[in-house]
Amino acid sequence: MKKVLFIRPDSQEDGKIWWCESGSEQVESLAGWGALNELSSHALSRQVCLLLPASETIFRHFTLPKKGLSANTAQFSWLAEETLLGEVDTLHWTVLNKKGAEVDAVAIDAERLRHWLALFAQAGLNVVQVLPDAWLLPVSEGGGTIVKLEENYWLRFSPCTAGESDAVLLPLLINKCRAGDLCCYGEAPEGLEIDEQLEWQHPMMLIQPQWQRCRVNLLHGEFSVHHASTTNFRHAKAVMAGLAFLSIGLLIGPRVGMAWMLTHQQNEVRQEITTVAQHYFPNLRQTTNLKYYVEQNISKAKKGIFLQLEALNQVKQTLPALEINNVEYDETQNQLTLNVKSMDKQSLQDFVARSAETFEFSMQPVSGDAPYTAIITGSYK
Repeated sequence: MKKVLFIRPDSQEDGKIWWCESGSEQVESLAGWGALNELSSHALSRQVCLLLPASETIFRHFTLPKKGLSANTAQFSWLAEETLLGEVDTLHWTVLNKKGAEVDAVAIDAERLRHWLALFAQAGLNVVQVLPDAWLLPVSEGGGTIVKLEENYWLRFSPCTAGESDAVLLPLLINKCRAGDLCCYGEAPEGLEIDEQLEWQHPMMLIQPQWQRCRVNLLHGEFSVHHASTTNFRHAKAVMAGLAFLSIGLLIGPRVGMAWMLTHQQNEVRQEITTVAQHYFPNLRQTTNLKYYVEQNISKAKKGIFLQLEALNQVKQTLPALEINNVEYDETQNQLTLNVKSMDKQSLQDFVARSAETFEFSMQPVSGDAPYTAIITGSYK
């Protein structure tokens, strides 16, 4: 296998950039993104493997809907939509492992990846491979691996999940997700039970045996090396336009691990969503892409709680000073109970008055001082 230059930047622009040659036992560091161009004169500057912090990525396991269906990454955002926050159409998916209908995949925001690739190109570095860093850590079947790098920990769980965490969140993540033996390289954080403790090694050393056997590369599709060389970085303007949005991600740092932890509850969440949707729409038979099908059923609804919520929202929009903090619905009596609040006492009365066309509401004040709160009860006409 050809030698490459491993470069692992920090999510924070002023964080360290770690780098080493494949096969070398020496890991060096640079101080921030501004120093990246110092590697442009390196003999391997045209053969760079970009190691993405695992906190920048999303790992998912999919069971393809039909036996023998090919692992087309275009469908993964659709399959994962109900377990993700925000837009899913911008995610760039890569298959990590496939066995029959079972698929493990990783995703990164496409604009984020473009941004990083553009920074490397501007520094005179040619990226030929992109991989999530902690996913390459050694791990026993069914177990987990952790290794500390300065203030944070790289995490790897079998079979295909990885992440990054600080010492505060780490015990919570481990205790929530562990299913087998936990191996730690170096000192373990307080309060964490370790099954096997080994001498610390730099994680960029630990990943290299797995990298040698790895055939995965996030540079495919629009990010393929051939595609990138022929398009002459036509996405540069889009990258710059997205910098303001991307800066939010830079502030999050390793605490994205909390969101990563929650993905392990996706099956339970999906089942709960399905149960609620089928309760309100008994004829609904779909169990995937529920967001789309529920919206379709709401648009066809002629009665029920969804029409009432829409009517409430229309009244609420005319009173920006008023907040609706809680909505309870008694289906047996068709009765709504609202908990409302406002700094303007009159807006509470105005809400009852403006909703009179569609609701029969009565109000019970709760507080006599600002912020004014009240309980509003009533039914849809």
